[in-house]
Amino acid sequence: MIVSIIIPAYKASTTIGTTLESIFSAKRPDDFDLEVVISDDGSPDGATLADIVCDYDVIYIRHDTNQGKCAALNLGIARTRGDIVILLDADDTLVADWPTVLSTIVQTWPSDAPICFSMCRTTTGELTASDPSYRGTHTFKDMLNDRHMGEYLPMFRGDVLRAAGGYRDPGMLYSCEMWTYLSFAETSDLWISDQILRIYHANRPGSVSASIFTPMMAERMVRCYDLIFADFEEAYRIHAPEHLGRRRLRQAVFAAMAGQRPRAWSVWKSGARWKAPVETLMALLLILLGPGAAKNVIVLAKRLRLTRRYG
Repeated sequence: MIVSIIIPAYKASTTIGTTLESIFSAKRPDDFDLEVVISDDGSPDGATLADIVCDYDVIYIRHDTNQGKCAALNLGIARTRGDIVILLDADDTLVADWPTVLSTIVQTWPSDAPICFSMCRTTTGELTASDPSYRGTHTFKDMLNDRHMGEYLPMFRGDVLRAAGGYRDPGMLYSCEMWTYLSFAETSDLWISDQILRIYHANRPGSVSASIFTPMMAERMVRCYDLIFADFEEAYRIHAPEHLGRRRLRQAVFAAMAGQRPRAWSVWKSGARWKAPVETLMALLLILLGPGAAKNVIVLAKRLRLTRRYG
């Protein structure tokens, strides 16, 4: 079995050594043919990054300019030959016995499911899924209705991923993974594994989880929602009308954090639902509070587990 691991890297020279060590330090069975692809997305620390990765048996490729995570992923995907392709961030690590865990996952992962989402845990041992005991099919309707959501490690059947051309690229520096996953789920059921394969380093400086509430990141989230609604709004209306409203309210809050006040109000009105008064009023409050105070409220709500912490 050929296993390809793609690591998109941008300003990752301080973390990627630990990531690579977690991959190569594990004992692998003889039938494991490992291929690791580092896709440097025009990092300003590219020279340092290249020096670090040359100590490992990797394929190192690079964009001359920063083009965004999806562009970096797709650059790497095109170079893979793996039966299975795993996407790993440059500031995360795999568990110590990851080849054994992966072999267990492969035994239960249906051959007709193009994607498997594997469980993650944080450095403090916290599981990052809303339903950590679940293992099974993840359908298009499940995804629309936010069932079994969380922070997972995505793995693909390599031939299917390469045939699709990789991830759908939104043309911005921030990726919009949900847009891609919905596209796959629309035609084939996906799979969720309860096996822990990845250690998620949440809120590390410079990471998406640490910068999600910045105006720049909020603006990218607004655009991501626009892409999702452009392709799947009708599917939401048919299969998940309540969650369409919920996602509209989230987009309204991100629009407010991005400084797009008129857009925030118009989107809030489209998502407001008298059948869900708490969510509707909470989104209204966050818009009124402004970006700084809204961020503090959301962080507190996540900490108190009043809202989903991951994913």
